[in-house]
Amino acid sequence: MRVCLVSNLYPPDVLGGAEIVVGQLARGLQAAGHEVTVVATAPRARAGSETVEGVRVHRLDPANLYWAGEAAGRPRMLKPFWHLVDLWNPVMYHRLRALLVAARPDVVHTHNLGGLSAAAWSATSATGLPLVHTLHDHSLTCLRAVRMTRSGRVCERQCAPCALRSGWLERRSRAVDAVAAPARFVLDRHLELGFFPRAHTAIVPWGAPPVAATVGSPRRDEAPVRFLFLGSLQPHKGIGVVLEAFRRAPDAPLSLDIAGAGTMADACLAAARRDPRIRFHGFVTGGEKEGLLGSADVLLFPSLCWEVVGLVMLEAFAHGVPVIASRTGGIPEFVEDGRTGLLVEPGDATALATQMLRLAANRDVIEAMRGACRACAARLTWGRTVGELVEVYKAALGRPDHRASLPGAFTEKKRG
Repeated sequence: MRVCLVSNLYPPDVLGGAEIVVGQLARGLQAAGHEVTVVATAPRARAGSETVEGVRVHRLDPANLYWAGEAAGRPRMLKPFWHLVDLWNPVMYHRLRALLVAARPDVVHTHNLGGLSAAAWSATSATGLPLVHTLHDHSLTCLRAVRMTRSGRVCERQCAPCALRSGWLERRSRAVDAVAAPARFVLDRHLELGFFPRAHTAIVPWGAPPVAATVGSPRRDEAPVRFLFLGSLQPHKGIGVVLEAFRRAPDAPLSLDIAGAGTMADACLAAARRDPRIRFHGFVTGGEKEGLLGSADVLLFPSLCWEVVGLVMLEAFAHGVPVIASRTGGIPEFVEDGRTGLLVEPGDATALATQMLRLAANRDVIEAMRGACRACAARLTWGRTVGELVEVYKAALGRPDHRASLPGAFTEKKRG
């Protein structure tokens, strides 16, 4: 099968989990014998075609005020204009449509669209190709992609600007033939707003990475229980809750490793200077990241937002590391309370501290969870993810309004 993956970012351009997933998927599809082409965006100076780990990648200049990968460093006053252009970018429509005509894939699989705009869906529809979309976050329904205000309040109901924007995108989503999501929660939040009315739907969890058997250092019963926070150091990820919970256990035999980058990095560094039990590592990757996961006893994942999954949880499971996580979003679909981890209410530093102290006082609870974590990771492999997504592709290909083979030249095609 010839598959075209369309994603706003693609490795080595990585800002979050979505582009890591797309990279894993591209390699997994290719390893399974499928022909893969990737379309992503890049700054004008890097636009063009290249091969990344055996995958053909076309990087398009997004024809907007700036590239999505540079958004964090741009003035906030420019962002409304960027989002306005990104509702439906005619330049990206023509560029992507031309690529699809040339590549002639059997199916197009879109991911996060920031910088490509919903014109990616229209371009696919115009070529008559089957269209699959994956939900990585809430970016279709929320300008900030997390369904949370800057003050930290979860948006149970959309604000007016987000509702107006998502109404437009919902109408564009009628072009989608099949939609996949790693968790039921995020799919339901879109379906209840009317998204993807014509689409076949499927839950396809992400795969856990394979882990070398010799990663990490040996654990000593007399050593403090090692907790790890690994990820984006932003308020909505709950790092502030972690620091507060640790302050509430000043004399407990605990240690805390913090790794990541973000606006709360300075607060984490200050906490490490005050408390010798805390070690701040900054942003880590590769062997350093694997070493932290391999030597951790418990991962902390106390997100405040409607988290979709969190790849770091699956990485922890692969290392046999249980998780203390928030009971929010799609997290409870992956963390089995009392078996692969413990669930606490989001934002409750007291509850988090209580569970940390509970585990610190009884290592047997941690050890009892390790096998279940590894078993979960063994079930959730990338081979399984690729296989299930191929079935989603087949469902999209099998829709009666798609042709078995494409003609040499495409014509505009209206969709119901």
